[in-house]
Amino acid sequence: MEEIFIGVMDLQEAKNHEIQLKLKGVQLSFKTNGATCTRGCKVTVEVWGHEKDGDILQSYFKQDYLKHVKGHEPDFDSLMQVFDPSSPEVICQACGAKFKPEANECPDCGLVY
Repeated sequence: MEEIFIGVMDLQEAKNHEIQLKLKGVQLSFKTNGATCTRGCKVTVEVWGHEKDGDILQSYFKQDYLKHVKGHEPDFDSLMQVFDPSSPEVICQACGAKFKPEANECPDCGLVY
């Protein structure tokens, strides 16, 4: 079964997600990687899931993210934009404003690229 990398997170947060996803029939696995994980006071782990559960995982983590930004819902289309300085016009990932990439800063919200 093909595994997919979900991200690096605090061990306790990963365990909380594991409990919630287990109720949905989804299994996570945790791996330690010296290049991405930390030890000591704040332990982090790589979190992996199964490719077959990709849709459930994507929906679950999107809903979890939205729960934390309630009242400040992001524009996911803007978040997926790539800042290309050679493009005649770019879209700010933070606020969605369109502008010429002559300056490395969004004129509307001030996000620095």
